[in-house]
Amino acid sequence: MFREFHYQVRGRGHALDSTRGQDRTAYLSCGGVQVLCLSDGAGSASHSEFGAQTLVDAGCKLIAERFADLVDSDDGASLKVEIVRHLLARLEPVAARLDVEVRDLAATFLAVAADSRRFLIIHVGDGVVGYVKFGHALVASGPDNSEFANQTTFLTAESAAAAMRILRGGLDGVTGFVLMSDGTANSLYNTRTNELAPACAKLVARLGSAPTIQTKNPKHRRELRRLMDTKIRSATKDDCSIGILARRLN
Repeated sequence: MFREFHYQVRGRGHALDSTRGQDRTAYLSCGGVQVLCLSDGAGSASHSEFGAQTLVDAGCKLIAERFADLVDSDDGASLKVEIVRHLLARLEPVAARLDVEVRDLAATFLAVAADSRRFLIIHVGDGVVGYVKFGHALVASGPDNSEFANQTTFLTAESAAAAMRILRGGLDGVTGFVLMSDGTANSLYNTRTNELAPACAKLVARLGSAPTIQTKNPKHRRELRRLMDTKIRSATKDDCSIGILARRLN
């Protein structure tokens, strides 16, 4: 079905002040369903990197196990509430262990999942979810920044369920998906035109056409990590993270 790549790199701003990076990504393949999740911890929350890690791990597990139910549900409002409640319940023991409030774990949540026929996208907060269809890179869900570029909705907010976007559909003509945090979006998304950079289609094609020979550290993954560590990271002081699902082309 799809090849996956996910990666996060600590931003230059965090490196300069010796603080931890707050972006996290995760991937899970289970029962014919492939899931990629990405979360960007809030800079204003003291332990957001722990929240981000919990959200991507719990999100992958939830979506992989409940994919059919999530795709088939005809009650979108209830579905959003259910997802938020489930993820918040996974944050609560983490907050207790760290002796902080759940709001101190605030982070965004982006996910894409697919089986052999259908896809599911879930998005809360900023960052961008894109896809490639018939060779064109398109935006599925743009950033939620309200009126101000530095404000967004986090999964821990009371408005999370109302702000959540869920998109579902078939895979005809779709060759890949791209998730990105707002740091990566500085390079791969045009906020003025609400368009993805042409490079997104190239990234999906590069991953999808990679050789099938299994090696511990294949060339295409080294190239993608190098891109993130240099060009993408140098364009912002923020953390940068990305997740790609690309249909196998060989």
